[in-house]
Amino acid sequence: MKIKNLAIIVVVLIVLSIAAYSIAKSNKISLTDDISIEDVKDCETVYWNEEEPVYGTCTYSHTFEVCDDEPLNESCTIKEEIYDYRCQKGTETVQKSREVCKDKEILLTVDKLTGTENYKLEYAGWGKCSYETEGETAVITCDSRYDGNNDGICKPGESCIQFRVTKDGIQRLVKNSRNDFVEEDNTFFLEKLEMEAAK
Repeated sequence: MKIKNLAIIVVVLIVLSIAAYSIAKSNKISLTDDISIEDVKDCETVYWNEEEPVYGTCTYSHTFEVCDDEPLNESCTIKEEIYDYRCQKGTETVQKSREVCKDKEILLTVDKLTGTENYKLEYAGWGKCSYETEGETAVITCDSRYDGNNDGICKPGESCIQFRVTKDGIQRLVKNSRNDFVEEDNTFFLEKLEMEAAK
């Protein structure tokens, strides 16, 4: 009895481990000659079952009368023609899967004359971040999910944080009801994201 219960538990654990697993994915790109960025996402494979049709060959029989002595029709015979055609014979359960990824963090590497510095911006619970370059400056803009549309593009009325990164340093700017980014905005009430030094 104990062996049977143990076997059932092992099978359930195997099925659960196959059902979904999570893995961090990232892609590293160079934004400028001195700054590279790695956008890290938590990815999970989700499985589900769907019923799909099973096709095969079906047969259609057509019976008709043929007469050789029209119009008298006294020597008629019955003929049958059989046709094969493609048809649905039933259904089968097919396992499907897709990868679902969620934003996690941005890893930033800045090459300086004195060496390489690494930074980390954990933004998953705050909103969506996007990045671009302006000359030799890497610009990371984060759009709040609380009072923004969480698309990584900052519009007036949305709480946003912007990090302007050069090889000389990092500047954090904010905005909410303004049209421009500033170091302090008295209409910005959300917790401010931090770009932290990383190993």
